[in-house]
Amino acid sequence: MPPVIDERSVYQPNKAELQPEWACALRAHGGDPRITPDPVSPERLRIADAEISYLSPIIRQLVELWNGPESDEYGVLRPTQDAFEKAISILVDAAIDAAPRQIPRGCVSTDSEGGVRIEWVRETSSVHLVVPATNSSESYVYHEVDNSYATEDATPKGLSNWLKLIADGP
Repeated sequence: MPPVIDERSVYQPNKAELQPEWACALRAHGGDPRITPDPVSPERLRIADAEISYLSPIIRQLVELWNGPESDEYGVLRPTQDAFEKAISILVDAAIDAAPRQIPRGCVSTDSEGGVRIEWVRETSSVHLVVPATNSSESYVYHEVDNSYATEDATPKGLSNWLKLIADGP
């Protein structure tokens, strides 16, 4: 008869102890697209839940994309970590620069590679923040007012200035 081992004497790691090793093992083996992405940091969740007029809903849309399915029949739905973090960083810094004005309502989506696109569209103008999927390409702001349009590097100050136009426009 084999010896009986009392399970209470065997160390049982908890979920928090296993999670980093599990994530590391998955990355080492190429990962699995069906796994849940890394959790959103508490500070990002606080911004999403802070009810900061118009900024929190945009951050919440990003968090929903991050926690949602990776893709559907039309393509990528989940932003890459680079795009997710950079988009939030630019938005928060633009909101700080814009204070006391508010960031206007916007709409968040991803592109076919997991880059982030945030659009503010009004009757006669629009501003689009485009954050590529990887840091190898530069983020930019596309802006259109009446029949004039251009792009520029995405900076919090530049985005804040263009969003002022959207907020003050019709």
